[in-house]
Amino acid sequence: MKFPGHICGLLMLAGLYAPAQAEEYKLSAWVEDMQATRWEAGAVLLGVTGLGFSSWDWGSSKTFRWKPEGWFAADTYLGGSDKLGHAYTSYAVTNVLYDHLAMQGRPPQRAMLSAVLTTQAIMTYMEVLDGYSGKYGFSPEDLLSNLLGSGFAYVRATRPGMRELVDFRLEYEVPGYKGLQFRSNYLLTLKLSGVDALRDTPLRFVELQAGYNTRGYIRAEQDDGYARSRHVFVGVGLNVSELLLGRRASREALSRNNGRLFFEHVQVPYTATRSAREL
Repeated sequence: MKFPGHICGLLMLAGLYAPAQAEEYKLSAWVEDMQATRWEAGAVLLGVTGLGFSSWDWGSSKTFRWKPEGWFAADTYLGGSDKLGHAYTSYAVTNVLYDHLAMQGRPPQRAMLSAVLTTQAIMTYMEVLDGYSGKYGFSPEDLLSNLLGSGFAYVRATRPGMRELVDFRLEYEVPGYKGLQFRSNYLLTLKLSGVDALRDTPLRFVELQAGYNTRGYIRAEQDDGYARSRHVFVGVGLNVSELLLGRRASREALSRNNGRLFFEHVQVPYTATRSAREL
């Protein structure tokens, strides 16, 4: 099977793709793996469709709208945090599908390629339908962010030791103003438990963090007096997964594996100390 051009380019950029590898991956393998992950992929597709029609104004435009949005400048939509949201969603969905396929015994390379292709099919569906939204439109930056999220998942899963060393996480804060609102922090973590020299020391419970967030870009924050601002931060945190679950075994129970998957993607609030700088 030949990969779609944008997937092929992404993997080549990551240094992980070669034409010989593509010939070994058959369309029938992807079809089989989509069938194996139909419930997980179906749940994501159903959730995206529900949000699209209820919150993203899908169908409000009768013509397809192309809408470049920019990246992380102060005057962009949500200050660029939405681009990290797209990358994170693609990254997380890819990892969930990959983990399910790997638990079923698929070879890592095949499992991740199938997970990437299924995730990008869902996310591209979302972007195309955004093109028929009067509020949003088709954003090439969103499409690239989706690809980068799955690309990072690919690198992390297929490079030895990367999964034990690096996570991309989302942290929700409850801001305190009225209504069901959350503030999002996106962060990369370097887990010292993944460093060979530190694996058997108390430093295995420590992780280093770097991240990005914005404030004052949504109406509820503006009503609460927040001005628009963008921040980068660094910090030191507690490796909750290492503390509660210990070192990963070669074979683990499903519940334990799912627990690790959760902590690899969700930052537990109040488990880190950080220093932030406004851009």
